[in-house]
Amino acid sequence: MNTKAKRVKKIRGWLNDNGLNALIIPHEDEYLSEYIPPENERLAWATGFTGSAGLAIITQEKAAIFVDGRYTVQVKEQVDSSLFHILHISNDSYIKWMKDTLDFDAKVGYDPRLHRANWKKSAKKSLEGKITLSAIAQNPIDLFWEDRPPPNEDKALLLNEKYTGKSSIDKRRKIAEEISKNKCDAAFITQLDSIAWLLNIRGNDVPCNPVLLCHGLLHADGSFDLFIDENKIPDGFHDHVGPNITVHPPADIKKELDSFSGKKIQLDQLTSNAWSKDLIK
Repeated sequence: MNTKAKRVKKIRGWLNDNGLNALIIPHEDEYLSEYIPPENERLAWATGFTGSAGLAIITQEKAAIFVDGRYTVQVKEQVDSSLFHILHISNDSYIKWMKDTLDFDAKVGYDPRLHRANWKKSAKKSLEGKITLSAIAQNPIDLFWEDRPPPNEDKALLLNEKYTGKSSIDKRRKIAEEISKNKCDAAFITQLDSIAWLLNIRGNDVPCNPVLLCHGLLHADGSFDLFIDENKIPDGFHDHVGPNITVHPPADIKKELDSFSGKKIQLDQLTSNAWSKDLIK
């Protein structure tokens, strides 16, 4: 049995142990960017496909991968067709494939960190109650990926105001005014380039993209909670971004959002994941 077949077998064993009939594996990572770092290439680990867009579904008996027209040649070179049905996502809806392939009332696992906040409602409606979507607490790929690449260790780059045009303080105050106008207490920000712009920082966490892997909570008073690996913070960071910036480890997101119980937090459902929406609800 080759490596790819062993990986599919491990996922099927995990499905059986967790009472699930299938697992959805999108290309996106926790930050929902098209381009992701090597350590978050879960779709590539499971299927071998390294394109920047795609989705796979593994059931107990079958598996399929869906890609767009950019990758019809590449996917056939990288993915074992004896393990995965190779389908064009424009012609073959993965929702329809699940309805045709799975039994009525099957349970399909999904990692809420890897899907947009508005995806769950749309997918549930499309499945018409025939299939149940079940959020998983831990992704099996993260459990089985033994040789996972380490994350980039470069520290954040501090971008001078002569390039940014405005200080982080001015930017935060301006956006905070909009939060207040919306009668909200804070906005949860997940888009990486938005945080890079807001704090006038750049990074090397994603190949060919000058961003850092992080999340942020901008308060209506302009203060900001940055959820990032603290080792990414360089000397001079707090002088650069200005006052009222608090750095937290990513594991503290839930705790900080829980502290907002009874308050209103803005969330962009197109750029934020379902996990963060569920926390805020």
